[in-house]
Amino acid sequence: MTHTIINTVITFIVSSSLGYCVKAIKGYKKQKDDILDEFKQIKESQVLDMRSDLSSKFFVYDSLDEVEDYLVMSFREKCKRYFDLGGNDWVHPMYEKSFKWKMKPTGYLK
Repeated sequence: MTHTIINTVITFIVSSSLGYCVKAIKGYKKQKDDILDEFKQIKESQVLDMRSDLSSKFFVYDSLDEVEDYLVMSFREKCKRYFDLGGNDWVHPMYEKSFKWKMKPTGYLK
C-alpha cells in the first residue's frame, strides 16, 4: 500500500514536471519563430529599399559622362550587399554596366 502511494506521488511529480517543461519549450519555440519572422520582414524591407536606391542612382550615374570614383565604388559595394541579402536579378545588369562607366578620379580613393 505504501509503495503504491509513493509510486503515485512520484508519477504525479514527474508528469507535472514534464508537462511544465514541454509547455516552456513550446513557448520558447514560438518566441524564436516570432523573432525569425520579424528578422525576415526587416530583411525583405531592406532589400526593397536597396533596390529602389540602387535603381535611382543607376539612372542618374548612367546619364553622366563621368562619375566620381568614390560614387562608382559605393554603388558597386551596395550592389554586392544587395546580392548577399538575396536580392533578385533586377540589379545585375546595372552592376555589370557600372564597369563601363568612365570614372573621374577624385583622390579620395587610394
